Amino acid sequence: MKKAKIFTVTSVSGGTGKTTTLLNLAATYAVNGKRVLIIDMDLASGDVAARLNVDFDKDIYHCYEDITNHTFDKIENYLYSYVEGIDVLPAPKDPRDAGKIDPSFLAFLLSKVTLKYDVILVDSNQLLTKTNLVMFDYSDKILYVINNESMNLKGLRTMTAIFEDMESNKMRIVLNEARNPHRGLYSITDIKNITKTNIDYIIPKSFYIKNIDKMVLNGDVILLSDRRRKKYKVANRVFEKMAVALLKED
Repeated sequence: MKKAKIFTVTSVSGGTGKTTTLLNLAATYAVNGKRVLIIDMDLASGDVAARLNVDFDKDIYHCYEDITNHTFDKIENYLYSYVEGIDVLPAPKDPRDAGKIDPSFLAFLLSKVTLKYDVILVDSNQLLTKTNLVMFDYSDKILYVINNESMNLKGLRTMTAIFEDMESNKMRIVLNEARNPHRGLYSITDIKNITKTNIDYIIPKSFYIKNIDKMVLNGDVILLSDRRRKKYKVANRVFEKMAVALLKED
């Protein structure tokens, strides 16, 4: 049976638009008929469920706790539907539970969901914790969302060196120009020279949303709307290209 592709979306610092990028990638897959699961692995401060206005009783920590206590029944007890085609496994409500999750639990978790979905998108943070590193190992690709800012580029240069040391080709770079469209300091050539890597995808400045806070309050994802996909057609093409390419890559 065909297993889901696992793509972890992360960053080298906060404020890059990482989660927004992940949610619009999920929307792109969903509108193209793919079954998507979002796993919120930003364990101490994940807000995917809150961003989507998804109410939940059980989260990823409860799943881990039930497995540990031999009270686990079925994975569906911890998954919540956002819209048709997109389900969510929330991060812990209580950030104190983040450090209690043993990374070895991830193998069991993924074994329960990889046959149920076409794509699993993992929202991670910039910390190189043991849990994040284990998830990196299970991921088919790791998307680093960056901004055109000095500290982002320096951080990415460090991560590029780490991936080269590991001889891993999983890293893909997403330059999000829409997050701070007026703060671009460097050209694409400059960025490549600073980071010592290529930029795989560029989310254009035209994808900047002035009322993004209102959309967050409404639990709205931009590219789920036919009207907005037409309005932001350049960005939509970037996400479509990204979605197709990631599924085709070995």
